[in-house]
Amino acid sequence: MNTPRRVPLGMSRILPSALRSRLAVLFAAAVAVVIAAGVGLLAFATDRQFDAAVDTGLVTRTSALHQAIQRGDVRVVREDPIAELVAPDGTVVETSPAAAVLEARGGRASSTSSFLPATVLAEVRRSGEVSDSIELPRQGRVRFTASPVSVPEAGSVLVVGTRMRELDEAETRLVLLFLAGAPVLVASLGLAGWLLAGAALRPVADLTRRAARISAAELDQRLPQPPGADEVAVLARTLNGMLDRLEAAVRREREFVDDAAHELRTPIAVLRGELELALRLGRDLPADAAESLEAALSEADRLEHLAQDLLLLASAERGVSVRAPVDLTALAEREAPRLAAAHPVQVHVSGLPAVVDGDERALGRLLANLVANAESAGASRVQVRTSLVDGSGDVDGSAGTGGSARPWVRLVVADDGRGFPPELMATATERFTRGDAARTRSSSGAGLGLAIVAAVVTDHGGRLELGHDAELGGAAVSVELPLAR
Repeated sequence: MNTPRRVPLGMSRILPSALRSRLAVLFAAAVAVVIAAGVGLLAFATDRQFDAAVDTGLVTRTSALHQAIQRGDVRVVREDPIAELVAPDGTVVETSPAAAVLEARGGRASSTSSFLPATVLAEVRRSGEVSDSIELPRQGRVRFTASPVSVPEAGSVLVVGTRMRELDEAETRLVLLFLAGAPVLVASLGLAGWLLAGAALRPVADLTRRAARISAAELDQRLPQPPGADEVAVLARTLNGMLDRLEAAVRREREFVDDAAHELRTPIAVLRGELELALRLGRDLPADAAESLEAALSEADRLEHLAQDLLLLASAERGVSVRAPVDLTALAEREAPRLAAAHPVQVHVSGLPAVVDGDERALGRLLANLVANAESAGASRVQVRTSLVDGSGDVDGSAGTGGSARPWVRLVVADDGRGFPPELMATATERFTRGDAARTRSSSGAGLGLAIVAAVVTDHGGRLELGHDAELGGAAVSVELPLAR
C-alpha cells in the first residue's frame, strides 16, 4: 500500500493559490534577489575602483616626495595634502597640516607620533612599501602608502595618505539610492510579471472554462486546438485525446448496459413466470421452500424493475421519446394517489396548469422516482409545486406575462426527509449513486432514480437543480422545462 506523499505546507501558506499570482510573486522575489546582488556587486566594484584610483594618486605623490627627499628637501612634506616623515624612533620629523590633524585627533598620545600604528611602521622597515587603509576615530577611513626612506636617517618612513570619508559617503549614498528605488522597481517588474503571466495563461484559462462546461451528456464536444507545437497546443491535444477516450469508454459502457437490459428482459420474464407457477402449483410445499420461492420472486421483480429503469435511461439519453402536450400539474394530480398508495408518504399537489411538450410516460416516471427518492430519505410528506418562471423570476401563473422571454415551467418536488448529503450533491444524478450505504437492498434501490430524472430533464431540454426546501426542511428537486408554444 503506497503512503500518500505529503506536500510541505510552509511554502503553500506563503504563496498565493493562483498560479498567475504565484508566478508574479516568485518573479518579483527573483528580481529582488538580483537587485540585492547587483547592488552588492556595485558597492564592491565601486569600492575597489575608488581604492585603485586613490592608490594611483598615492603612488604618484609618493614618487614625487621620494625624489624631493632624496635631494635633501624634506620641507616638501609640509606641502602635501596628507604626508608625514617618521624617524626610526617613531617621532614625526615633518608633517603636513592635515596629517598633523590626524595625529592629534586620531587617538595618538601626542601630535609628535604618526597616525599609523607602530606595528605598521615596523612592517614597512622590515618588508618595504605597504599600501592599506586604516580606520581612525572621528576621522573615518584613511587610505595610505608607507615606504622606507634613508633621509634624514636610515629606518625613516614616508607616509602619504588620503581621506576616504567623502568617497565612502558618496558610495553609501549611491547604494542607498539604489536601495530606495528597489521597491518601486520590484513592484513594477512584479506587476509586469503578473500581466505577462496572465497573457501566457489566458489560453489555459480558456481551455479550463471550456472543459468545465463539458458534461457527461456532451462528451462529443471538443476543445479548440491552437496551431503550433507550444505547451498550450499540446495541452489542448492531450485533453481532446482524453475526451476521445472518455467518450469511447462511456459509449461502450452505455451500450453494454443497454444490451444487457434488453437481453435480460426475456429471461427475467420467464423466471418470474416460472416462480409464480411454482407458487400456485406447490400448495403442499414446506413453509421454508414456499418462503424461498417468494423471496426469489421478489428478487425477480427487482431485476425486472432494474431492467426497465436501464431501458428508460437509455431511451431518455438517446432522445427517442415521443413528444406531446403534457400538463405537469394535471399529471401530478393523477399520479399522486397511486404514488401515495405505492409509498407510505402524503403527496400534495399545488399549482396552476403548466403545459410542456414532452413524453408523458417519461415525465410520470420522473415524478415517481422523485417521490420514491423522498421515501428512501425518510420523508413522510411530499409537496409537488408547479409554477411559471422566466428570466426575472416567478410569474403570476399565466403564460406570456412577466417578461418578453419565453416562460418556463418549474416543477418542485420537496419533502421533509433528511435531504441530500453535502458530499453527494455533485454526484447524486450519476448512475448507481446511493445516498446511504447503510440502507437495505429493498429500500435503497439500484441508485438509478435521480440518474433517470436527470436524463429525462436533459432529453426535454430542461434544467435540474438539487437543493434544500426551507418550508419542509428536507430535499427539494427543481425541474424547469420550456413552456409549450
